[in-house]
Amino acid sequence: MIREHCKLNAMKIVFAGTPEIAAVALRRISQEHEVVLAVTMPDAVVGRKKVLTPSPVASAAAELGIPVMKASRIGPTEDLQLSSSGAELAVVIAYGALLPESTLALFPWLNIHYSMLPAFRGATPLQHSMIQNTGVGISIFRLDQGMDTGPLIAQKPMEFLAGETADQALHRFTAVGVELLLDSLSSTLKETPQVGVASYAPKFSRLDAKLNLDESADQIERKVRAFNPEPTAWVTHSDQPLRIISVSQLTSLPEDKGLVTGQVAKLETGQVVLKVGGGGWLELEEVQPAGKSKMSGSQWWNGLRGEARFE
Repeated sequence: MIREHCKLNAMKIVFAGTPEIAAVALRRISQEHEVVLAVTMPDAVVGRKKVLTPSPVASAAAELGIPVMKASRIGPTEDLQLSSSGAELAVVIAYGALLPESTLALFPWLNIHYSMLPAFRGATPLQHSMIQNTGVGISIFRLDQGMDTGPLIAQKPMEFLAGETADQALHRFTAVGVELLLDSLSSTLKETPQVGVASYAPKFSRLDAKLNLDESADQIERKVRAFNPEPTAWVTHSDQPLRIISVSQLTSLPEDKGLVTGQVAKLETGQVVLKVGGGGWLELEEVQPAGKSKMSGSQWWNGLRGEARFE
C-alpha cells in the first residue's frame, strides 16, 4: 500500500503495540499522522498447529507500508533505531514490555490508559473499574519511570453499557481513546499532574475469578462481565469447575422455595436461576462445563441428574 505523507499538520510518530486493539488504533492514527516505525512483540506461535504468526500490529503495519521493529525488550540497538526514525513522539497501546529510561528520553511517549488516573494504575484498569464501578474512563498521559504515574494530557469519563463484557468495552474504549489522543495532538500538548488517591489494578489470576456466591447479584454480575474473556468467572459444581460466561440479574425475583445461597433452580419460564447473597437471583445465560463447549444455562440444566448447587 502506498503511504501518503501530505496530511495537514501531520506529526512523525513511533507506534508501539501488539494486540488487535492496538492494530485498530494504528490504522486510525496513520490516517492523520505519519507513523515512521511500528514497535511490536516478536512473532509468536498460535493455535494447535503452533504456527509462527506476526502480531496484529505487525500485520497492520505491513499492510500500511510502515517499517516494523519486533522486540521483546528495548535496549541500545533498539534505541538507535528509534532515535534514527525521525519521530517527534511515540504512542503506546498494550505493547507488552517496559520502556527503560534511555528510551523514554528519546522523545515523549504517550499512553492510552483505560481508567481515570490515578485510579487503577497497572495491568487491568478497565476490569477493575468494571468490578468496582468507579474510576471508569480513558486517560492520555506521558510515560515516565513510574507505573502509570506520568502527567496527564487528557481524560474522558466513560460508562459501561448494560451487559457489556470487558472485551467489548476494551474495543469501544479504544476507539474513544484514539480520538481523544488525536484531538490532543491537534494542538500544543498541555501536561497536568495526576491528582487524587492512587489505586492499583494488578493482573487477575484464575483464583481471583472464582466467584464468591455470598456477594450480591450486582457484584457477581459485574465480575462475570469483567472476567470475560480472561480469566473467565467460575464456580465449583460436583467437584468440577464450571465456567460462568454470562449472567443477568432478575428484575422480578422468583419465590424462594427454601433455596439456599449457591443453589440452582429452573423456573416455569424456562430460566435457570442461581440464588446468591442478600437474597438476590441471577439467570445463568451461558456456561461452560469442564472439557465441553459453551452452552446455554437451559442446555446445561437439561443434562443434569437431580439438583445443583455451586460452591
